Amino acid sequence: MSLIEIGSVLGSFFERGQGPSHDELDRAVERSHLQAGDPAPSGRSPEGSAIGKTKRIRQIMTYAADHDPAAGLQLCRHLVDLMRADGMFTTTLDNHAGSDKITRLQEALSRAGYTLTSGGILHPTVIDNLTGTELTDVLRAYVNRVNLNPDDAPLQIGTGKELDEAAARHVLQDRHGHYPVGGHAGSYPVTLAAAFTALGLEIAPDLTTQLHPNPHKQVQQCLFLLGVAVNRLRNDAGTGHGRPDEPRRSGRLSAAEGRLVARATALLAGMLLDS
Repeated sequence: MSLIEIGSVLGSFFERGQGPSHDELDRAVERSHLQAGDPAPSGRSPEGSAIGKTKRIRQIMTYAADHDPAAGLQLCRHLVDLMRADGMFTTTLDNHAGSDKITRLQEALSRAGYTLTSGGILHPTVIDNLTGTELTDVLRAYVNRVNLNPDDAPLQIGTGKELDEAAARHVLQDRHGHYPVGGHAGSYPVTLAAAFTALGLEIAPDLTTQLHPNPHKQVQQCLFLLGVAVNRLRNDAGTGHGRPDEPRRSGRLSAAEGRLVARATALLAGMLLDS
């Protein structure tokens, strides 16, 4: 997923002066704290020459891709809201952007884990009721989304399904046609172990024994341990859907821990999908 791609498509909505005004763009850029990447506040360069909204948006999104992807996504959401308010998604209005542009924006955003409706409503893609390659694509989009912006990435992406657990279940569904739900067999560690086994990956041994002598297998074992530990941490902090271990929760996740958990989740899910 590329913010540059999203920026390129977004910019096309503003060709020939269409879309929200330069003043509205100023406010959106300021709200996203991307002024440093704006080549033309209010549509004027530092030298005073006029720069169109299309070029302006594309340069800002390129800057965001290099310096602050999270802010780039925030700006994208703001611009979509402005475009919807301007009637660019309303087929009965003269300002309608056209189905081709809207489709291209939908495709670009889908690779970031977002769904854009034909009416201009933008929301995170959910995985419920998806199967096969469609589910694989959405899970990969969520991995991209977490890596791009761990502060904004939800750990739970469907009803009772977190990203890494959803990836593990998807592996079992793809390889065996089913996965266990509920009870010990449907618990996170057992589900993850079954997915590792189905993919021919190495499961970590008891910590009282040595890790596998093969460094490739060691990495697989450590990722397994990481997934189980992160799941316990989420449950203990109250952000997962499992029960905390006794005797009680250890406390809420700090902002730094939340980002670490999000990145670890994406790392494990990405490995499962790539294997």
